[in-house]
Amino acid sequence: MGPANDIDLSRLIARILRRKILAIVIVVLSFAGAFAYAKFADRFYQTTTKFVYQSSAKQSGNLSALAALAGISMGGSSDDGSAYMEDIIKSTDFLSQFTGREWLIADTNKISDTLTSLTLEEFWQIEIDPAARNREKILQASIIHKILKYKYIKYEQDKKTGIISLITQFEDPKLSYDFNVAMFEELNNTLLHKMHFKASENRKFIEERLSEIKGDLRRSEEILLRFKQQNRSWNDPSIQLQESRLLRDVTINQELALQLQKQYELAKIEEAKDMPLLDVIESPRRALSYSKPRPKIVLAIGLAGGIIFGLLFALIFDLFRTESKNLMEQVEKAQKELTPHHHQ
Repeated sequence: MGPANDIDLSRLIARILRRKILAIVIVVLSFAGAFAYAKFADRFYQTTTKFVYQSSAKQSGNLSALAALAGISMGGSSDDGSAYMEDIIKSTDFLSQFTGREWLIADTNKISDTLTSLTLEEFWQIEIDPAARNREKILQASIIHKILKYKYIKYEQDKKTGIISLITQFEDPKLSYDFNVAMFEELNNTLLHKMHFKASENRKFIEERLSEIKGDLRRSEEILLRFKQQNRSWNDPSIQLQESRLLRDVTINQELALQLQKQYELAKIEEAKDMPLLDVIESPRRALSYSKPRPKIVLAIGLAGGIIFGLLFALIFDLFRTESKNLMEQVEKAQKELTPHHHQ
């Protein structure tokens, strides 16, 4: 089995060597294509902001526990905004805030006048028929589609540390930086608005529940008072048991009212807070050099791909030519064998 494999391998090598010029040409073309791409392709500049999300999960846990004590379920939702932050960033509503905004461009290779601000439509030279119905919506959808499809924005989170990276990559260093800063500010505002809304809902829930508990407390106190006034004899065990039950209801309502009053004050403080939810670990910096394409990687891929494709193409081409030649020889041989019989 070993010699057979050696023979087969040697035949393959022989076939490739017969077409070595073709293989070399393919390798050269592939390398030249990679070189041209690395030289003339659009260059992208990357900006990154690293931050952590300041979760208020502790207070949420307190409120959930209190709600359970009061007999009401608040659900198992978490306040960890990082769980849905990527969805916010890549949503149409969020990105639509930037599609019509104007940006200053720093790369003089792109435009001649860097003091004139441009929209993304002008920067990317997107052409939409001016007479088209809903042109603005079509334009907005086209810009958002381009941003997401070609990964102009990226969201990454380290599962161990929880550090989040907001990454922007554009064909201009200043645009990449400004877009990153604008996105971070809008993200923080969006989350802050959401947390304020949630804090307001929590405060309203506690306020309503506190009002109910205070009403229950008043009723239980009145029932206990009337019971004591009507039953002054302490000799009957059933009366003592009933009094204990009524007293327990009053005690429970008093405890609930006390805890809810504390949580109500905390909820009002939380609702009044106006602080960033995103704590910056690494501030964004304007890129000094482009991040892609990376010439060394592009050239290495072009060379490796050219070698592999060149060898395969040379082998397939030789097999095709050899089999075609054999087939033609067999056809000619068959024709010669048939010709004498035809004359006879």
